[in-house]
Amino acid sequence: MKYGYYPGCSAKSTAPELDATTLALIDFLHLDIKELKDWVCCGASSMHSVDKVLHTALSVMTLDAANAEERDIMVQCPACLAHVLEAKEVLSKDSELKSDVLEAVGKQVDANMKIRHFSSILHDEYGLDKIREKVTNPLQSLSIASYYGCLIVRPPERMQYDDPENPMVMDQLMSTCGAEIVQWPFKTKCCGAGTAISDTDVSLDLTYEILRMAKNNGAECICVLCPLCQNNLDLRQKKIEQRYGEKLNLPVLYYTQLLGLAFGLDPIMLQLNRLFVDPFPLLKRKGIL
Repeated sequence: MKYGYYPGCSAKSTAPELDATTLALIDFLHLDIKELKDWVCCGASSMHSVDKVLHTALSVMTLDAANAEERDIMVQCPACLAHVLEAKEVLSKDSELKSDVLEAVGKQVDANMKIRHFSSILHDEYGLDKIREKVTNPLQSLSIASYYGCLIVRPPERMQYDDPENPMVMDQLMSTCGAEIVQWPFKTKCCGAGTAISDTDVSLDLTYEILRMAKNNGAECICVLCPLCQNNLDLRQKKIEQRYGEKLNLPVLYYTQLLGLAFGLDPIMLQLNRLFVDPFPLLKRKGIL
């Protein structure tokens, strides 16, 4: 295992708790994963809609950064993962787009590296048995709904992230830590994060449906891996409660935060205090803190 960590812009801006807990787990588990020195913003959907060549070139520059350090790529943000995987596909084909992209980058770039999400690396390569050995503070009696969001599994032929209809990576990571896993149908339903600014009402409606479904199926908290999903479900929850007149009070934690808790890491280092829906009362009531 030798990966270069590609954090993406969200982890360095709106989701610093994802970045901090990722680095904490890398250190705690002694993984050979180091942040790429010259990673580049993937441009997200905005650049994709404006200029396909420049959009792809941004991700190709990150592939080149990984080549320079002779590392495969570990990604946390599903959007970043989708875009670097798309760039790898472009470089694998002899097309006009590839030619234009390489001209924009100004050099030849190989794309033979592996590109994987951190949760997949922990699940498949580090392994559930080793994770179980590290658990000193089991998440016993904590009912968790694993929410993957829409992008990590779509399109399945590109993302290749578990079962696109019923992914189980986070479920199995959490159950290995002793949690009770909620079975529910909205694991990969879109939360509308992409419309959060352009059509807030649609985003609020979609997010409310997800939160309500999780709660109705017995969830006490939600486990996420996407920074946009986490922001939508956590930050907007109070407004959703006001809009629909329903108390939800569902903490929305990153899977890295929950793993860190199970490993006995400091809750402040895990930045649980940064969440908008306070998880401390629930975690104390369950004896986890």
